[in-house]
Amino acid sequence: MAQANDGSDRGVLTSRRLWTAAIVLFVALEGLGLQMRGPLLPIFGDQWGISEGAQGLVSPAGTLGFAVTILIAGAIAGRIDTRRYFLGGILVTIVGVVGMALAPFFVAYLGFLLLRGLGTGVSRGLDRPLLSHLYPNARGRVFNLYDMAWAIGAAAGPVVLSIAVAIGDWRYAYGALAVAFGLVAALVWHLETPADDAEEELDLSAAGGLVRTPAVAATIVGLVFHTGLEGGMFLWLPTFGRDIAGLSSTRANLLLSAFTVAYIPGRFVYTLIAERVPYGPLVVALEILIVPVFLWTFFVAEGPIVFAGVALLGVLVSGIFPTLLAFGTQAAPEYSAPINAISTSTASVSMAIVPVAMGALAGVYSIRTAMWVPLALTVLVAPTVLIARRIDPNI
Repeated sequence: MAQANDGSDRGVLTSRRLWTAAIVLFVALEGLGLQMRGPLLPIFGDQWGISEGAQGLVSPAGTLGFAVTILIAGAIAGRIDTRRYFLGGILVTIVGVVGMALAPFFVAYLGFLLLRGLGTGVSRGLDRPLLSHLYPNARGRVFNLYDMAWAIGAAAGPVVLSIAVAIGDWRYAYGALAVAFGLVAALVWHLETPADDAEEELDLSAAGGLVRTPAVAATIVGLVFHTGLEGGMFLWLPTFGRDIAGLSSTRANLLLSAFTVAYIPGRFVYTLIAERVPYGPLVVALEILIVPVFLWTFFVAEGPIVFAGVALLGVLVSGIFPTLLAFGTQAAPEYSAPINAISTSTASVSMAIVPVAMGALAGVYSIRTAMWVPLALTVLVAPTVLIARRIDPNI
């Protein structure tokens, strides 16, 4: 009997590790694809004659479908087969990526980007909640690990695109990305639905009570403010580097890499300390540090020294999203999927809208002027968390 139990325990442990690997690989590739978009904008401008205002449509096209399906997947997570829907989302993502690689004109690229977002949203609506149930006693740590994997992929995005362009065509990068997603799909195909998938079904009354919970409400609102900053950086950093910092196009693309590479050590550190420092105070401390670094980087520094400011900003910014999400999830862990879905979908809308607003300002004034938009949003995160903690001192 003991041997049978040992075998069962080893099977559960192996399944948990394989599911963790699949989720981590998926989110890393998702980050890689996301961060290829910013460096592509100048290429689209040259190849298809797209203005900066039109280039700003890349962000909402990638976010619209994602926001819808992640919200739906999170709402029904307690009633569906996690494995089947997670795999289905990856397969739709692959179709979208292949279409982006073959797109003959800009509107077609946007259409396939929308399709890719629809698929990615389904999988992203299920992956982080699944990790929450696989590691119920270490949510802050595993959420930061998850986002560190995303950061590694994101940091590789501009590099992969540059390699593809050097070889001969930016489309090769999307071809390679489709193959990599295919390998993750093959892994998930051979897995069984994890035994730890213990998501509660969410009805309307529970949903109303959930969003009225101070920690959950603060998470949703705070992430809307925070992801506006991230969305602006992801799309417009290369443009800032070229137009304002006086960098060459190649070095301007590396500015985005410096920002996303800095997420890796940042999230590694937060993975270590997330269970030792309360989530709320950690978010507030990081936000207080972000403001002066942002001001110096984008309104004082010039030339190559901007790299130092962007890297430091990346280290600080990297800890906000996963820690703030853990802050809300700990208040109602049995509803981790809806919390993840509502928070991420509403935040993704901000990530889509803010770059468009910045593009409009950049077209009229300059990208430096547009940088006031994400700064104005990020200063609101700390007060949001503090208000929630004042309402409920136990969080």
